[in-house]
This record gives sequence, C-alpha cells and structure tokens, in this order.
Amino acid sequence: MIAPPDQPGAMPGPLALEGRAREGAYMEQRAFDLLLSRKVAELEREHGVRYEAGSIAPHDPSLAKDVFEAGFQLALEVGVYLVDEGRRVQLGEEELKSALASAKSRVLVGEGRDARVLEPRRPGSGARPLVFGGYAGTPTPPEIFKESALSYALEPRVDALDHGSLASVSGLSVQRGAPSEAEATVAELRLLREAVEEAGRPGMHLLACESSVTAVGSLAAMALGLLRRSDAQLVPVLNEMKVDRGQLVKAHVGLAYGVHNAALVDPVVGGFARGAAGSAICAVAETLLSLAAYGASYVLIHPYHIHLKATSSRECLWVEAALGLTGERLRIPLVGDVWPANGGGVVEMLYEVAANALVASAFGLHLLGPAPANGEKPHGTGLEARLMAEVGAAAARLNPSDAVELAESLLKRYEPSLRNPNPGKPFPELYDAGKRVPARWWLEAYLEVRRELSDMGLDLERGAGGASD
Repeated sequence: MIAPPDQPGAMPGPLALEGRAREGAYMEQRAFDLLLSRKVAELEREHGVRYEAGSIAPHDPSLAKDVFEAGFQLALEVGVYLVDEGRRVQLGEEELKSALASAKSRVLVGEGRDARVLEPRRPGSGARPLVFGGYAGTPTPPEIFKESALSYALEPRVDALDHGSLASVSGLSVQRGAPSEAEATVAELRLLREAVEEAGRPGMHLLACESSVTAVGSLAAMALGLLRRSDAQLVPVLNEMKVDRGQLVKAHVGLAYGVHNAALVDPVVGGFARGAAGSAICAVAETLLSLAAYGASYVLIHPYHIHLKATSSRECLWVEAALGLTGERLRIPLVGDVWPANGGGVVEMLYEVAANALVASAFGLHLLGPAPANGEKPHGTGLEARLMAEVGAAAARLNPSDAVELAESLLKRYEPSLRNPNPGKPFPELYDAGKRVPARWWLEAYLEVRRELSDMGLDLERGAGGASD
C-alpha cells in the first residue's frame, strides 16, 4: 500500500494528488490552458529563453540553466490540472525538490543477460545511448504484431522494445475503459513475450501497455503477471501539464506492484506551450510533475509539432536538444522519441531517423523508435532501428556542434517532405517474416544511406558489434 505523505515537503504521489485535488478550487480547462500559456510567455522573457528561427539545437550550453529554472518555476506556479475533477493542484517548492531528490538516477531494466542499466547521459560524454526499438504505440493489426516486434528484437543493438498498440481484438475495435482494452493489452504483452522468446532474448525490457489508454489495460496485464517488475508501463502527462484518474491509477498500482512507470512528456510546439522555447520550458515542468505525480523511473521526451507532427522538424529537434542539456540538473534518464514523418520504404525516412538520432544522442538523450509515418501507420521494421542505433552510437562520440552540422545536411534532404510525407509500405512488403530479414530493396536503400553518412564523416563502424560496447 502506498500512503500519502504526512510531512510537508515530501513527494506527493498519485494518492496524495487525488486527495489534494478534492480540496482544490474548480477551474475551467480553457482557463488553465490560458494561464499556462501566459506564464510560459512570462518565463521566456524573464529567463531569456529564446529560439533562433531555423536552428535545430541551442548554440549556447548555458541555456540549460535558464530552461531548467524556468521549467521549475512553471511547475511551481501553474501546478497540474486534474481533468476528471476540473481542479488545479499546486505543488510546493520543497515537494518538487523532494521529487527530484527521490528520482532514480540509475535504473535496471530487463532481466538476466538481457538486463541493461539506464542512466542519465551527458552531451559529448561518449557513452552510447540505450535503444528502445519499435512502433512506439502505433496502432498495429494483430496479424503482423508479433512478427513486426520480432524484427526489432532480433537487432543486436536494440536494448528494449516499445512496440505498437493493438487496434482490434477478437474482431472488435478497441474502446477505452472497456473489456476490449483489457483484452488488447493482455494480447499485446503475450505477443511481445513470444517475440522476445523467439529472438533468444527473453529478459529484454518491455516498455509496454501501449494498448492501455485508461488504466484498464495496465491493470489487466499486472493482474495476470504479464508485466514483469523489470518492465515498464507507459504513463503520459496529458497536454499540457494535465493528468487524469486513469493515469494516476496506473501510476499508483505500478508503484505498488513494482514495475517502472515510464512517463511520456509531449509538449505541442505551436500549442499552449507556444513555440520551441516555451515547449522546452514546459517539457522540464512536465518532467518534474511526472516525478511528483507518477514516481517515474525514466521520461520520454516527445515534442510534437502542431502542423508537422514529426520530431525530426527543426523546432522539435531543438526542444530535444534543450532537454538533453538540462539532463545534469534533472539527473534522471531521458529518452528522446524518434518520430519520422515518412514511413518505411521511403528514403527520406532514413534521413529523418539519422538526423533525429544525431541530435538526440549528441545532446544526451537515449533513443526510442523509430515510429513510422508519425506513429499513424505500422510501416516500419527493425532495420530502421538498426540505423538509429548505429547513428546514435556514433553521435555519442561527437562534439554536439559537429552533430548539428551533420544533421543540418541531412535535414535539407528530407525537410521538403515533412508537409506532405509518404507513409511508406506495409510491414509485409518491407520484411520477409519467414526468413526474418528485410526486403532486399529496402536493405539496399539502408546501405546506400549508410554509405552517404560514412562519406559525410560519421564513423558507423567503430563499436558496431553489439549492445555492450
């Protein structure tokens, strides 16, 4: 049982947040959104956090201090909105500091020889990022779910899986809070278990329960013992700086059960978080709130462009880089989502993956994805995760400014496609599931892009053997 803290300054947690919300003042959601947006604008000016139009990463590393302090102040002054209650809850300075102090800086994920240590990374440290491969919640038909997951699990440089969600089960489209959600999440975990077993990596860490929109699916997976204590469930912070009962229930039971709560922070660039600068501030605030409200073990950083969607857009790359710079102050593992606009089978997707991996890894993030076609179509394979891992490992050894220069060159090759992306081809056309190899034509496209990256000076050969380097 997890009890709310009695002493002032202790980290609140899900149950205490519920209790606090019952006593809080009612507030219209629109009024909260406008309050947040005004406060973000104030903090941008007060702390001098600015986005230079067209840039893909901050030029001044000292910006990290300003972004962190502005984000802390935003979390303190605006608080969190509980959607179901229609109430705003504010947290104290000592509570936020306690949440930071209590956060895990070293997280063991997975089991046995497949276990990995997930730690904060520093820009330019040389430590390679851990790689979470998979569709990252993309709705996926049951008939290709296991084989597509297997294509990622077979990649030696993929350390963990975060695959798709099941869009249907037993002939029914999945509905939130219904038996179909519970059944879909259970089926998701069973198929993932089969995939890692067949890959010979039974202890591989799973960031799972992507099919659980409310708490129903996660609770079913934990009740049946399908979500191991070395695995994680996805617990998103809702846009912007909001939670609901479902996420609090997930987090509360997850903490009691002993699984990892993996928080998703996805500020909308161009929404209430304003532009790239405001979205970076908001992402820090939401990271702090995920620690206080969910007891998160690690946090996924996923800026979402209001028009372009993809994390490979200029502004989203900048937000990921800015969050990487704040890593030394947040002192928790941060994972950068890689969401290309294009899908598998499209060469622009490979350029997007490479540019995103360059920036995220060089600025201190771990890597997750790539989620094909903006996470809308399951048009991808483990081959793209192989490229993401190789580029991420090479980028870790670069000075961040050199990584930015390379990413700028790649961006010119795919940026025109972002406004009208090509969703690519379905998994069966990209991958031979019987032979467990990519389609020859898609493998050749990958090899050609890999050669281009090498010609640009990126060392993809060093340390290319396996996950332990």
